[in-house]
Amino acid sequence: MPDNHHVKPGERAIVLLIRILAWLPLPLLYVIADTLYLLLYYVLRTERKLVDDNLQHAFPDMPLPERKQLATKTYRNALHVLFETIHARRISEKELRRRVQFDNLKLVEQLLKQHGKVLVVAAHQGNWEWLNLASSLCLPAPLATLYKPLGHPAIEALLNQNRSRFGGRMIAAQSALSQLVRFTREPGIIAVVADQGPQPHEEKTWATFLNQDTAFYPGIEKLARVLEMPILFTRVTRLRRGYYRVNVNLLGEPPWPAQEGSVMEAYIHAVEQQILDHPADWLWVYKR
Repeated sequence: MPDNHHVKPGERAIVLLIRILAWLPLPLLYVIADTLYLLLYYVLRTERKLVDDNLQHAFPDMPLPERKQLATKTYRNALHVLFETIHARRISEKELRRRVQFDNLKLVEQLLKQHGKVLVVAAHQGNWEWLNLASSLCLPAPLATLYKPLGHPAIEALLNQNRSRFGGRMIAAQSALSQLVRFTREPGIIAVVADQGPQPHEEKTWATFLNQDTAFYPGIEKLARVLEMPILFTRVTRLRRGYYRVNVNLLGEPPWPAQEGSVMEAYIHAVEQQILDHPADWLWVYKR
């Protein structure tokens, strides 16, 4: 954990609250999540306009009542993910394996035998935190996950402690390449949730995504090319509250074509299709 002298009191309070909530059983956490949903959506109206605008741009032909219903599902699911993430601090290996199930792991094994290393990409769909934690248990090689620092060191340290409970390794994106080169000297899997928008000063690639011109950070394609890795997409489907199925699909493998862009195009298409199939499970509460 970071030096307490450099941690703001509000951040320290959030860390303490997470530690306390993590002791509660998951059914009770869902009750708290549903109560917060009613408060945030109907009373405080937190980020209501942002969510409504995002959904209107993505689904312009959807009737307004249907879009409002989708917005309420989005809020509830996002809060369930938040409290499931808190529960990840105490979840057992047995419970996690029961709640997050993988299909098509033979494909991962086959690619590891052929290439020795694999890049696995995901989106903010379903529960990406449980996906990462379960991947360190279920995938057939050591896992290193790239992440963007939050700017809140105490919260970040707590989250990374949770994420690495079952042996996974967390690597900050800005120091990634040198560490990943060393990591991939042995068979291994690199994971990244890649649908976050880049900062204004960062390199970006543009695509039409959910009816809008959208910027993506092209880092996954650069990684796949530099480290000569095949790239897999993990499609996460919420079966019911607290249960997910993960299907692993191949986006591409080396040798890569000379012209860049094929990996990002395949990834963006996979993310968009997943959202269109299950729109309530994507994280609509941030600006794209």
